[in-house]
Amino acid sequence: MKFEDVETARKTYWKKLKTTLFISVSLLILAFILAVIFHVFDKIVFYIVIFVAIIVNVVVNTKNRYIYHKTYKTYFVEQNLHRVFTDVIYDHTKGLNPSLLHATGMIDTGDAYSSNDLTIAKYKNIDFMQADATIKTESTDSDGHTTYTTIFKGRFMIFEFPKKFDFKLEIIGKRFHAYRVPGKDKATGRKMVKIQTESTEFNQKFKIYGQDGFEAFYILDPAMIVRIQAISDYYKDKVFLGFYDNKMLVGLDDRKDSFEPPKASRPINEAEEIQKIAPSIKVITDFIDAIV
Repeated sequence: MKFEDVETARKTYWKKLKTTLFISVSLLILAFILAVIFHVFDKIVFYIVIFVAIIVNVVVNTKNRYIYHKTYKTYFVEQNLHRVFTDVIYDHTKGLNPSLLHATGMIDTGDAYSSNDLTIAKYKNIDFMQADATIKTESTDSDGHTTYTTIFKGRFMIFEFPKKFDFKLEIIGKRFHAYRVPGKDKATGRKMVKIQTESTEFNQKFKIYGQDGFEAFYILDPAMIVRIQAISDYYKDKVFLGFYDNKMLVGLDDRKDSFEPPKASRPINEAEEIQKIAPSIKVITDFIDAIV
């Protein structure tokens, strides 16, 4: 795929978007003019016009939007992933199955869950998978009105290491909300207890749970504490790290969608777009570099 293919897809999508917007506005104006001329003002008519306008926009633009996103992510995202990682499998339409997160016993997948931009690859002989995800909880007030609250919007990463951990450890940032309160580990039957490190600052920024304090300090040595604190500062304490089996689960609640294309209304600057994607890829390598 070439950069020109991305620009062609963008221009096609933007042209259709403008056309359908013009049609929608014209329908609303026409309905208003007819209402004035014939002295008829019926809310139902306007609701029907609005509904038709929405349907026109969805039907016409969905396909072109999909093509634009697909070409952008194939050229900018997938090709750059291949430059950094090996054994890359990337699908922007798929995500992490919530059952994977739920099975860890660490993450609350809420009442509404969505995920995309699934990446499976290898770096420094470490297998990993990652994806964007949004988690919402549902609540109903006394009047029966239902609302959804976003408790997580960011990315989850699961790293698989050659050596198995003989313990379970959870490090929960004070502003990370999508976690399950640790209890007894079903696999081992061992209770998760709250742990304090020698760093007062670290203890204030995180809730730390493990099955044994001595085992926790196998991971939380002074150098690792400094690295985790730096990551937490960058993500404003909306960070989660969980160690289990031979895996490390990372949650970064940065309220962003990674690898998303820019608005279709402006031409894409190829060099700037590559620079914009680089930090999202570096997040993955930084975690592996910190552990290996």
